[in-house]
Amino acid sequence: MRKGYIIESYEIINKEDYIPPVKVINKILEKFYGKFIVATPKSETLKGTPLEVIIVMEFDSEDHAKAFYNSPDYSDYKKLHERTTEGWILFSPEYQKK
Repeated sequence: MRKGYIIESYEIINKEDYIPPVKVINKILEKFYGKFIVATPKSETLKGTPLEVIIVMEFDSEDHAKAFYNSPDYSDYKKLHERTTEGWILFSPEYQKK
């Protein structure tokens, strides 16, 4: 079984209403066997121009990552995220050397 990852990169466009995910979704992450690996707007840029915030969430399986993202538990935060940020979110399975 491969781990699954949800990766986000975004700019905060409504700072007044924005709530960092680490403050509100930890319990939801735990329910789906996930955790934050990276969650900081204070990273050190080595090359290029990244967006303001980078988030990496790791799940014990691809199915749990997708179930988390599509869950009713996460839907309220997802709506807040859409109102307060601009950027992208992607799912990726764990890399496995062949």
